[in-house]
Parts: sequence; structure tokens; C-alpha cells
Amino acid sequence: MTKTEERLSEEKAAELLAQYHQTKDVRLRNELVMNYSYIAKTAAMQLRGLASGYAQTEDMVNNGIITLIDCIDKFDGSKGMKFESYAFMRVRGGIIDLVRKQDWIPRRVRTAAKEISNARSELCSELRREPNEEELAAKLGITVAKLRQYNYEVAGSVTFSFEELIQNVNQMGSLLDSATSDYTTPEKQFLRNEMREKLKTAIESLNERERLVITLYYFENLNLSEISQVLDVSVQRVSQICSKAVSKIKAVMEEYLK
Repeated sequence: MTKTEERLSEEKAAELLAQYHQTKDVRLRNELVMNYSYIAKTAAMQLRGLASGYAQTEDMVNNGIITLIDCIDKFDGSKGMKFESYAFMRVRGGIIDLVRKQDWIPRRVRTAAKEISNARSELCSELRREPNEEELAAKLGITVAKLRQYNYEVAGSVTFSFEELIQNVNQMGSLLDSATSDYTTPEKQFLRNEMREKLKTAIESLNERERLVITLYYFENLNLSEISQVLDVSVQRVSQICSKAVSKIKAVMEEYLK
């Protein structure tokens, strides 16, 4: 099944899902897996840049399919969430877990990420604005070329870290859903809305190009190479923009979660 038009309609898929939950007929489950397999493929393709050289895309897809099967078994449509949204969230989480278990981020990259983040935060406080490359490089005692090299290496680790953070936020939302049988309690709805507003505020604080990169990556499911073609800049430059944008959003969300 490779063409979008060959997928089941939303109504037909929902009907099959309901039938499967009633009958546990493996044939129905397999049909649903085939119909929604694009979710595993899309998530794997989007996240493959984070795990380049560590996890094969095929392994990521296979892991996504396993998670997808579990999603079909456990989905509860009474909570008001669309199956695709629920499955995509969990499949991405499963792939992130796969990459995390391989401990793929080298120690020197972790160290560089921390040093760049600390230096940027200090300069933001001192200058009352976002530092430019020359100022950040001077603060770190390195050349601009070296800073760009670090940013390229750090981009993957920062983005992966943000993926983990978003997964944690989503898991918090799931816990809110399952905390009581009443899905619409004012307390839970307030917390869910507050989390969304915090994320929205963090994204709106980005500059125009940073918002565009985040939109293309997280909402249009383009990888960094594809985004570089859209913006007509190098992949390294996209990595730098993505790294800076994700660092800003991550700082806001981590502060909120604390």
C-alpha cells in the first residue's frame, strides 16, 4: 500500500477497529496495520537524521510497526483522540526509546551542547538579546568555524532531547486522561490547555525562520536535507537554525515542567 488513495476511509478504518476490538480477528488487525503502516514509515524517516549511523531506518520502521500493533490493541476512541494522532505519538516515542537504548550521542557532543547552551544563556542575560555567532564564539574561546562545526554536531542531540521532552509532555497528557474516568474534569482540561499554551508561546517567541524550520520539521514531516532545499541554504545552516530554535523551546518547556 503505497498510495494515499488506497488507504481506508476514516469511517471504514474506525469500523474495522471497532470490529477488531469485538472479535480480536487477526486478519482485521493485519488489515489495519497495513492501512496505518505509513505512520511507522513517516516517523522513521523524520527521526532517521537523529540516529544516523546508529540505528538503521529499517529497524526504526520495524520498531514502529510493533508499536503500531500495540496501539491497535489498546486504542480507546471514547477519549476523543483520533487514532492517527494517538498512534503517531506512540510510534515516535517507541522509536525514540530504540535510539536512546543505543546511547548514540557521543560524550564530546553532550559536553559541547551543554557549553554552548550555558554560553548562550549567559550572553542573553548580559546583552539582553540573542548573541550572534561572533559573540558566542568569543565567549567560548573558539573560532566561528569551530562553533558552526559544533552546532552541526549538536543539532541532532538537541533535537533528540527535544523529542524526548515532547514525549514526556504527551505522556503527562495521557496520564491526565487516565487519572479518572471523567475525561472532562476541569482540573485535567486546565492542565492540558496550559501545556498547549506554553508550547504555543515558546514557538511564537521564535523568529520567522526558526518558526518555519520547526513547522516544516515537526508538522510537515520534512527532514533537514529537504528543508535545506526549501530554504535554499545548506543542511548545516538548517541544523544551526533548528538547534537554536529547539534550544529556546526546550528551555521554556523544561522550566514549565519543573
